[in-house]
Amino acid sequence: MPITPHDLGLNKLLKLFNPLVRPVLNRATNKRLKNAVNIADLRACAESRVHKMCFGYLDSGGDDEVTLRRNHDAYSQLEMHFQVLAGLEPPLDMSTTIFGQKVSIPFFACPTAGNRMFHTEGEAAVARA
Repeated sequence: MPITPHDLGLNKLLKLFNPLVRPVLNRATNKRLKNAVNIADLRACAESRVHKMCFGYLDSGGDDEVTLRRNHDAYSQLEMHFQVLAGLEPPLDMSTTIFGQKVSIPFFACPTAGNRMFHTEGEAAVARA
C-alpha cells in the first residue's frame, strides 16, 4: 500500500502555516465579498471561488429543476426596498427564539451530509459557523 502525505502527517505540519498563508490567498475573495450588495453578487463570488463541479451541484435543482424555476419566478416578482432598514445603526440584534432556544441569527444550516465537498472540515465547520 503506498504511503500518502496524510500518513506522514504533512497535513498537520502545513496547518501551522494557515494563519500566514490564508489571508494572502483569500485577499481577492474577501474584497469581492466586501463589495457584494445582493444575492447575484454573492452567487458570482461563490462561482469564482468554488470548484465548478461543487458550484454546479449547489446552484442546480434536483431532477428537472421545477422547484428551482418556481422559486426563481416567485422571488423575481418581489421588489426590494432597501431604504426600509436605513435608520438602523450597528450593532444590530437579530436574535430570536426557535423551538424555545435563543439563537443569535434567525437562520441556520441543517446537517445534510456532503458539506466536506464545500469545506475541508465538513459538518464540524458548519456547526461552528
